Formats: sequence, C-alpha cells, structure tokens
Amino acid sequence: MNGNGTIISALPTSYFLARCNPCVRPVRAEEPHPPCPECGQVLRGERLFAVTRDESCDASCMGAVGPSCSCSCGGANHGKSFGAQSTREETERAVTAYRARVAREEEKRAKKEAAARTRAQRAFEAWSAAEPDRAELLAYLAEGPHDNDFVADMAREVAQLRPLTVRQEAAVGRCMEYARRRAQAQQRRAEEAATAAPVPTGKALEIEGEIVHARYDEADFGSAGRYKMLVRGEAGWRVWSTVPAALIRALGGGPARSFQGKRVRFTADVEVSPKDATYGFAKRPRKAAVA
Repeated sequence: MNGNGTIISALPTSYFLARCNPCVRPVRAEEPHPPCPECGQVLRGERLFAVTRDESCDASCMGAVGPSCSCSCGGANHGKSFGAQSTREETERAVTAYRARVAREEEKRAKKEAAARTRAQRAFEAWSAAEPDRAELLAYLAEGPHDNDFVADMAREVAQLRPLTVRQEAAVGRCMEYARRRAQAQQRRAEEAATAAPVPTGKALEIEGEIVHARYDEADFGSAGRYKMLVRGEAGWRVWSTVPAALIRALGGGPARSFQGKRVRFTADVEVSPKDATYGFAKRPRKAAVA
C-alpha cells in the first residue's frame, strides 16, 4: 500500500513476503524462505518494512503483495490475507483476487505489446517500400546465416522490424555487392577447376600464364619478406610460386595486387599437389619475364 500521509515511523518487521510465480500467489511468513502452500517450492521472500503514516488502514493493506507498508497498522495487517494465520476461506479469496489482478495486468501488457508490434510493423513496411532497392537488400539479409558479424547484426535488426539508418543501409549494400562478386568468383573458379587439365610436372619446365592472385608474406626477425603468386595456364591448371626478383623488377614492384592480371613466363621445377591434380608447386623459379 502506498500512502501520501505524513510519515510517523519506518521500521523493519519480522515478516517476509514472497511470490510463487508458477502458482501465481503471494506468501507471507515469518521466515525469509517460506515454502509455497500449493507446490511446496522454497521461495525467496522480501522483508516487510513498516513505513507508518497518519492515514487509516484499509482492505488494500490486507491484500498487498509489495514489501513496504505505509499505513497506520505499522505492517501488522500488510499482506495478512496470504499468511498462515488466515483462515482458508480468506486466503483462497485473496489468492483468487490476486490471480485475477495478475491476469488483467498480463492481458493489458499483452495488448500494449501487440499494439507496439503493429505500429512497428507498419513503420517497417513503410520504410521497406520507400525505396525499390530495399527489397533486394532485405532478401539478402534474410538469407543467412552470415559470416560477417556486421551483416548478421543488421539481419537481426530487420528481423525485429527496426529500419536501418542511411549509413547502415549503405554499408549493407557494399557487403552485398562484395558477397555477390565473391560468389561469382567462386563459381568461376569451380567451373575452371572442372575443365582444367592436369598440371605439367618435372624439372626445368617453362611455365607461362596469368597471375590470378599475388600476395606479400612478411618474414620473421626482420628479414626480407617474399612475394608469392598463383599462375594459371591456358589449359586451366594452376601453379603456386615465389615471385623471382627479376620478375618483381619487370612488374615494377609495388603492392602485390598490382601483379594480378599480368602474363608472365618463367622456368621452375614443378610438383603436383597430392590433393589436386590440376594444382602444382613451383620450386627454384628462374629466367622470369613478363610475357
């Protein structure tokens, strides 16, 4: 019970109020962990504090379920309808009234949540229909699962009917375009691998093809790193090799990605990969030049 009168005293009492959620009922007792009279579950009670005011005590004090009494009884009657000293008929009436109140509150909360979901749904539908390109973006986010944490977060946002900001939408668009290009590249590589001829192997072989991938590997302990390249021949086979210094100079140096797309020729000893007959490893590359 919450009052507005003048406070006379505020003292802790020897009583505790607990609630059994499965049984939907309060319990008042003189111990902090009373059992539920219906299911026997041990509950965790809150000590009743008597905040005495100069106002009269009424029926709402007997049926209270909060831990603070603020009327003139000083906690003597607070939640008494749920105590062991109450008659069975009084306790049943109090529990029935409490359950009815909880049901009304839950119904009110459910209606409020349903109304909020309806408003959110309408706002989200208006946002999604405002731009024609958003349908493709939303379809991409709905595909999942996404290995990109940012995209996964944005997918959860739209799943919860939250429109994206302009910056978020633009970032998702860039991720979607990158994913599209990556999928196309994977498909192209799969098609090339399916039709590729076995890689030529042997000593002092002349290799000619296009650099389809290049990278620079840093070395440990301050020594110089190395450029590496993947060269694809006309027949579709691929060879992984270190880039010879002469070829680096011929390609103009610079970042490794600038080597990609260039046709080169070099001599090397080639061994086939034990996992893929169309893939080989070049050793001792030499006599390299831009083709």
